[in-house]
Amino acid sequence: MLETKQSQKYLLGLERLAQQGKYRVGLQTVEKYLKQHPAMDEFLLKHAFFLYHHAADLKYSRNAKKERTRTLKIINYFNQAIRVCRELIKRKKFLPQRIYLNARIYLAQIYAMLGKSRKAKTFVRATYNYLPISLTAERAADVYRRLNDLDGALRWHQRAVKKAKKADEKAIAHAGLAMLYRHMGKVEKAIEEVRIAIYFFKRVKHPKLLNPKLLIKILRSHIPELKKTTLLV
Repeated sequence: MLETKQSQKYLLGLERLAQQGKYRVGLQTVEKYLKQHPAMDEFLLKHAFFLYHHAADLKYSRNAKKERTRTLKIINYFNQAIRVCRELIKRKKFLPQRIYLNARIYLAQIYAMLGKSRKAKTFVRATYNYLPISLTAERAADVYRRLNDLDGALRWHQRAVKKAKKADEKAIAHAGLAMLYRHMGKVEKAIEEVRIAIYFFKRVKHPKLLNPKLLIKILRSHIPELKKTTLLV
């Protein structure tokens, strides 16, 4: 029981670090825990998450002093994340569905970051076909957007909206569509989708599960025009 409580404490801490974008610290933390508990699937999944997010941070950082060293680190982190995801996917029969799906989604996102368009799209489509729900459609949209296939991303976001059933799913789906519309320069459509997202957000039975502060922060960062409205007040 003590180990379970300690694990949950670590997982909550890692979740906070992920929300704060502290990927390097998250990576150090999860690797420290894995030295003591190397076979815990939940932490292996978190390891993959922080590996590829930290790699992405390094990849897009403008303050790199030693380009060659940085490039080698990026490749190493991405390759490690790929290995972890593949190992988890191989053990499908023994994993909770959530861990299996996230491992597949992470791998598709990594392929997209590496510019492997065909692999990324094929993998994420297969993942959606395995479980055709709003969440997997949202993740597919993210992969297509990373590949700069905005029309494809739009189709996936629209599918996510159609597949969403619960209020929280609808809120997230419309928020995702809003951010894409803004990225495409369609500000009015983006604002309208935010209105719809807020409508459903107010009807969520357990709003704490959505982390409203984080959602508002993300929407404001992606749609600066919202600062001129009272939608997120």
